[in-house]
Amino acid sequence: MNSLRLIVLLTILLLCSPVKAQTDSLLLASSNYYPHYAADLPQQGAVSEIIRQAFLLQGIDISIDFMPFARAYRESRQANYIGLVAAWYNDERAQHFYYSQPLYANQIVFFKRKDQPISYREYSDLAQQHLRLAVVQGYLHLPGLLESGIATEQVATDEQAFHMLARGRVDLVPADKFNGLYLLDEKMPQFAGSLEWMTPALELRPMYLLLSKQDPRSEALIQRFNTGLTELRQSGRYQQIIDNLLPQHDVH
Repeated sequence: MNSLRLIVLLTILLLCSPVKAQTDSLLLASSNYYPHYAADLPQQGAVSEIIRQAFLLQGIDISIDFMPFARAYRESRQANYIGLVAAWYNDERAQHFYYSQPLYANQIVFFKRKDQPISYREYSDLAQQHLRLAVVQGYLHLPGLLESGIATEQVATDEQAFHMLARGRVDLVPADKFNGLYLLDEKMPQFAGSLEWMTPALELRPMYLLLSKQDPRSEALIQRFNTGLTELRQSGRYQQIIDNLLPQHDVH
């Protein structure tokens, strides 16, 4: 009788105990940012795979929901998702998120139409030429660019910005060079012959994993992620991911 009661009690305890997989699984929000991360890329892109594998080295699985960047940022900040797959740094964001070690950097350039000669020395020169800029809502902007007084059009996605540029509704789009080239080659090849990127590059801007400070797990998890990312780099698998998912891209 005592043995039977013991078995019943142990069974109840096992059924009521939290499932380990649930505590070791995280839900992240993300936008589509080709070719670095997107819902329809192999492995959801190099950035997603780097984050996934770094967490797996710590025994943590992740899932990613994709949406426009402004919504992904807002939902993550409110801890409806524990974090954001990748974003750039600024002080305001750091008030609400823990930042990981850098994943790798984006090379920010201006894209323009080939038939429109544009030259400038300072951003204020662009405003004086009455040029128009398409910017993605929620993205960080180059220091001094919007302050120059240049006219801007806000859009929800990078694709919308490049459509506006190709159709002459704006004159410039600041974007990651590889993001722009990918969109033109893969998503809108009809515009590939009419748009180009300008030299020199405006900025090298690292991407980071962001975890919400509203979630009590985040501070410890960002440390575990950083440990996993270091292990991933040291093992050589980080570079394999870059080589497989970002071929011919010079990652900094």
